Parts: sequence; structure tokens; C-alpha cells
Amino acid sequence: MQPAGVCGTGRRRRASRSGGLDAPAGQASGAPAVSGPTPRRQRVLGPEPWAERAGRLWTHWDLWFATVAVCDHGGSLDGLESRLATELRDRAGGRRASEAKLSHLADLRSRLAVAGCSVATLATPEVLAEPRLVERARAKVSADAIDERALTPSMRETPRARHVARARRGRWSAFPVDPLPSYEAFRGVLGRGGYVSKYQSFALVRRVEQRLERLDRRDLASAQRLALFRAFHAVGCELAERVDDSHGNVGELRRAAWHTYLSLDWEASGVPAEVFWEDLCDLVVFEDYGLGHAEETLPWRNLPASQVEAVEGYLLGLASQCRSQYLDFQADEALQQLAWLAVAGRRFGRYVAAAARLGSDHWMPIEAMALSALRAGRRALAVEVFEAADRPGFHRAHLRQRCLVLTGVDLEAGERRPGTVLRIVQGGSDERRSG
Repeated sequence: MQPAGVCGTGRRRRASRSGGLDAPAGQASGAPAVSGPTPRRQRVLGPEPWAERAGRLWTHWDLWFATVAVCDHGGSLDGLESRLATELRDRAGGRRASEAKLSHLADLRSRLAVAGCSVATLATPEVLAEPRLVERARAKVSADAIDERALTPSMRETPRARHVARARRGRWSAFPVDPLPSYEAFRGVLGRGGYVSKYQSFALVRRVEQRLERLDRRDLASAQRLALFRAFHAVGCELAERVDDSHGNVGELRRAAWHTYLSLDWEASGVPAEVFWEDLCDLVVFEDYGLGHAEETLPWRNLPASQVEAVEGYLLGLASQCRSQYLDFQADEALQQLAWLAVAGRRFGRYVAAAARLGSDHWMPIEAMALSALRAGRRALAVEVFEAADRPGFHRAHLRQRCLVLTGVDLEAGERRPGTVLRIVQGGSDERRSG
């Protein structure tokens, strides 16, 4: 914290009768005031340049962040980041605004490092003495919403926005046939309009479906068909964003196209395996509209054994990256996909590790792995799965009940397999219990 008398305690100096420090520039001491309307002071939104320091130009948002860091967090951007992260996870403010502020903070931290300076370079005692600056900075940094005009480039290009952009179209240039022309063909039908009601959805979805039928010609090569249905998925996400799908028209069309895409011979198309599977990982992790519900193993049913470790490694890395960017939902989704991947290929050696990563916050993949083990006659493995996930979380009680029903083991009563200790090899195939 700054010493008393530094943060926001300055007083506005009054102009003397003879002009003084606050007299308008160019007005001589003792000269009569010029009559006329006072020009309106332009409102400062935040992205506008504030001042040059250390050879770089800084914005008002930079000043506000630096001011709050100095006055409320002892000059620590880590402290300010922790506060914004708590705000985000507690949903105390709008999530979009919180993500935007965290993104700007990360960008500010990077620019300060490049310039070789700190927040104290911006929020100096002289600057902090300006009347109402600290009050305004605190209000701006604590705001639940941010006006669209007030967003800086880094506030627009948040980690979420970058991940979504990559999931939608980020790897298209690496496909043998670029999906972009097909995407533009669909966009011509979708248009640039806004919200579509549930009653209007029938006509719009039918037009998109007809365009897909016309483009999906019998003479298309494997690479062309892969590009067509990959483009459709990006358009389908945009369609889901705009349409009230109470009647399920969008969902049905997207589901049918998703099934087709996953059934295509991607190897025959010539797309590199790394490109295809990493692109698919991004698609399923950043899918926000329920595609794949009750068919969670579908994306992984045709995963070649030679690609399993690479896909697992990518999902683990994506989970870690999302967690560091406060995208907890997507981080958890990536970890759930590891469980669904294991179930899809009946890779029993990976079940315990997948359950241990998830804990009891997500019951569906835990129960799916246990049921898969039971169907294979591996009751002991089913118990191990439940045990690995048995830690405090949203669904701990439910999972304990399911373990009792399915295996006869009462985890709440402390029943465990005797003489066993959990040993997990992350991402490997030799997770096991050893006595």
C-alpha cells in the first residue's frame, strides 16, 4: 500500500485572481477572461493514449491498472491478478468483463517487462496526487461491464477469443483443401443478420441444409469432402449462436453433419495426423452448444493406436494452458475428453489416471469408465476408478452411491481394497494399484 497522502489525496489548486497555475494556456496574468461557451471535455473511455513513459506510449487503462496495483496491492500485479481471478471465479462481476481485464493485465505485464519498468513508473506520487484519479481507477478496474468502445485490443483478443478462433478456423491452412471457400458459400446463406427466433429457425436451417446438400456432390475427392464438412462445423457454431433452437432444428442438422465428418477417411484426404487430431481436440473442448451429448466417445472411436499418446499429450497441455488462463470449464472439458478417449478404445490401463485427474466434479465419465470395466468383468478396476475419484467435489456423494450400487463397495464407510496404494503415471498406460 502507498503511504497515506499519496493515493488520491491531492487537492485541486485554485487559480489566483491574476491567472496563476490553472489559468488557460496563453492567458496572461491579470488579463480579462474571454467570454464564450466552455468547450465540453471529451469523455475518456480507456484505450486512448495517456502519456509516454520509458520511451513507450501508455493508455488510460494502463494508468488505471497501475494505480490500483500501487494503491491497493503494494505495487504487485500478482496481487491485482489474484483479485481479478477471484472476481471471475466467484462470478461477482460479468465474466466477459473479468476475462477482458485479465487479458489486458497480462498484456500490460508483458509491455512493462519489455520497457524495463514497473507500475510505479506510471503511477508515480505526482500522478497519484491528481484529484479523483484513484477513485476513478478503482471504479474502472472493478466494473462488472465494459463498454464496447472502451475495450483495448488485448481486451478483445482474450485467451478465450484466441482459442475459439483456433477451434473454428485456426488450422484450415494446413488442410489439403482449404475449407474457406465452402465456409463462404455457407455464409452467403446464413447472412450477416442478428437473432433468429425459434419460429424463423425452420426456414433458415432448411436453406443451410439445402446448400450443404448441393455442395456435397458425389464426385468430391476425400480432401474436398473433408474441407466441406469442416467448414460446415464452423458455420454450425455461428448458427447456434444466433438461433433460438428451442425446436432443435440446428442441433439435429449439426449432429448429422458431425457424424458425417467423423466418419470420413481423413487419412485418404492427406491431412497430417497431427493437424486433424489437434484440430478435433480444439473442436470438442470449445464446443459450447451440446454437440456430442450422449455420444461423448464418438470423436475417439476411430483414433488409431499410433496417435493415442500424441492426442493425450495435446489434451493435457490444453487443459494446463486453459487453467493458467482461468478457463476452468474448458480445462475440465479437456480432462473429461481424456476419460472418454480411454472408454472409446477400452484402454483400461488409463482409467484410474483419468479418474484421479477428474476427481468427483464430473460424474459422467467416472461412471462410464466404471461401467466399461464392469462390462469387461473387471470389478476390481471399477472400484479403483471410484476410489481414484473419491475426493471432495460436486458429485462425491452421488459417485459413492453409484459405487455401492454397482460394485457393492461402500466408500463412505471407508471400505477399500486391502493393501493397495494408488500410483498414477500421468498420461501413461501403466497406471495401476500396487500392494
